[in-house]
Amino acid sequence: MTSIEILGSGRIDDRESAFPQAVQLPDGDILCSFSVGGGAHATGGSDWVRSRDGGETWALEGTLVPQSAEETNALKLSLAADGKTIYAYGSRAYRKAGKVFGDTRNEPIFCRSTDGGHTWSDPRIIPMLGHQRLEISHGILPLRSGRLLAPGATLDSRDTLGKQVLAAISDDGGESWNQHTVIFEDPQGKLGYLEQKLASLDSNRLIATCWTVTLGDVVDQEDSFVLSDDRGLTWSEPRTTGISGQTMTPIPLGGDRLMVLYNRRYGQQGIVANLVTFTPEQWTIHHESLLYDPGVSQERPHNLETGVDEFAGFQFGFPTAIRLQDGSFLATHWSQESGRFGIRWTRLRVDW
Repeated sequence: MTSIEILGSGRIDDRESAFPQAVQLPDGDILCSFSVGGGAHATGGSDWVRSRDGGETWALEGTLVPQSAEETNALKLSLAADGKTIYAYGSRAYRKAGKVFGDTRNEPIFCRSTDGGHTWSDPRIIPMLGHQRLEISHGILPLRSGRLLAPGATLDSRDTLGKQVLAAISDDGGESWNQHTVIFEDPQGKLGYLEQKLASLDSNRLIATCWTVTLGDVVDQEDSFVLSDDRGLTWSEPRTTGISGQTMTPIPLGGDRLMVLYNRRYGQQGIVANLVTFTPEQWTIHHESLLYDPGVSQERPHNLETGVDEFAGFQFGFPTAIRLQDGSFLATHWSQESGRFGIRWTRLRVDW
């Protein structure tokens, strides 16, 4: 029997927070970071919380990088393959009043913890080939070899939002980032790729997914995926997943199987959980259920000049998940509930 069962759900934070990403440490503790302030607009700094009971309860531990009068940030956690180093990675933005998505100068930064997330290094900048406007929608991806990939989508102009998804590469634990790769780029020059998510399939093979839009008017297309067989140095040409969604996260289940979480903001809204198999050319869905149901149905307005105009109305997003040590999965996402933005956790069991 193929199924996804929800075992429990609750709120982690409700201080106008968004963009969470969690890790489980070797001792069983779970850490989760997220932006605080402004909800989905991320107008503050980044905090982290800890759970010692599998995600049932959470305690606020501190601020990774605080906001300032001119700077905001949103950092996401990931864990090195040896379990000894935690990375917090994201965008430090230099905001000005009246700016919209794609207009903000920012830079990729990361911090490290080597004591179980109790203390963190000062932020360091990761060079991204001179790009000064980036969308960073996932944590650093640590590989079993020790390699690190730090992704970001280029936002060089309003007509080219997501034209490329790049990754800076480090083979020395983040001390240097001398290599870069292009993960997504449309050979026809018509599509853009936003809200990138990366995952390791095995020692050498990686998968990445993106919310896919048309360049210029930012109209949604079916989500896309790419594969790498050389630990992220080169990537396949983008292919459609066949899924009409937005932000999408693949969670490897072994072999050619994935659990996939994605936003569905048209029709019956919600965060959808799929079980799929994949080849280099296509995906096949074997099961679908709702991870989060806001109880809202909506169609895309016909009078929009660009899809960016819709961003301010989004009420949930950024679903990711990790496999816990007991074999269950912990998903996190942001949502606006009772008028406040916050972070929700959901524990899942996958039978397949």
